[in-house]
Amino acid sequence: MLLPTHGANPNVFLKAIGAENLSHIKDFSVNTNPLGAPLVLHEKWNEFKDAAFSYPDPQVTELKNKLAAHHHVSAAQVLPTNGAAEAFFLIASLFSGEKAGIVQPTFVEYEQASKAYGCEVTYVPLAEENGWSWDIELIMSILPDIKVLWICHPNNPTGVMYSHEEWMKVVKAAAHHGTYLIIDEAFIDFVEHQPSFDSLILDYEHIIVVRSMTKMFNIAGLRLGYILANEKIISKMSKKQPPWSVNGLSQQVGMICVDEKDFVKKTVHYIKQERERILSQLKEWGLLVSPSQTNYYLCSVPSSIKTREWLVYLASHGVVARHTENFPFLNGRYIRLAVKTKEENDYLLKVIKQGLDEI
Repeated sequence: MLLPTHGANPNVFLKAIGAENLSHIKDFSVNTNPLGAPLVLHEKWNEFKDAAFSYPDPQVTELKNKLAAHHHVSAAQVLPTNGAAEAFFLIASLFSGEKAGIVQPTFVEYEQASKAYGCEVTYVPLAEENGWSWDIELIMSILPDIKVLWICHPNNPTGVMYSHEEWMKVVKAAAHHGTYLIIDEAFIDFVEHQPSFDSLILDYEHIIVVRSMTKMFNIAGLRLGYILANEKIISKMSKKQPPWSVNGLSQQVGMICVDEKDFVKKTVHYIKQERERILSQLKEWGLLVSPSQTNYYLCSVPSSIKTREWLVYLASHGVVARHTENFPFLNGRYIRLAVKTKEENDYLLKVIKQGLDEI
């Protein structure tokens, strides 16, 4: 049976591997903030609910202005969306029938969106043997032959980032060849120092940046993301966006979240400490892990067991992992795990160690 396309579908996943009757699970396939949502959202929730009973601002004016100020761009360079997923499909609509490159393995919806608009998709493989880094020469060589290149930064599922020096080579070469760069920064908020490419849209018309607010602020059910790009591109996409795409509750919550800088800082510090602790232990046990800089990482399946058997073992102990069967070039040889609470992370390590001792 095919496994679910995304993580965060524990019931579907458990049914697919024949373990659906478990009553207590810890879902390591979902990579939202393990610290939960900011406290202020809980405190103000009763105030937000009124937004559910009236039509929202169709232009998302207040949130757009606040996001523009946050990124030091103009409001005309910001387009709030119904999660990053809508952003991907709006962007893909601009390149209907064109040739698209995707740095792989990566988030599956870039390809889904591209193919939905008839794009011819070319994979640009990452080098597993080189710490999941990109082949900069291969990237440069493909730019003249494609109209758009999708890159996740930090990458999902590896959590890996690439050097600023190499990035600027790609940015300048893409500008020279008229190739658009789509930079997905859905998880950049979890990265120390947060090296965003938002400022590049002021100087490069071919750069489109996608951001997500659902991951850091743990509001996945509200669906809130946005696009940063030059005014012409934003204008084209806004004409394709369905009316009332960003609901009133999301707009209210988004306004609060933009100001939650201390919450973000606390999360980044926590994620770094826990990630380093977990990866160090897994490597000590002989497992291969990706050099992630964000709140998830790849971990190899023990060589002495089949992937599905390992997934079933973990699930039997209440641990749901993100499979990698639908990530090109991974073929299920790894699982993706989120950095969760310390208690949950300790439990994960206990289960993995027990499994390693038994096989």
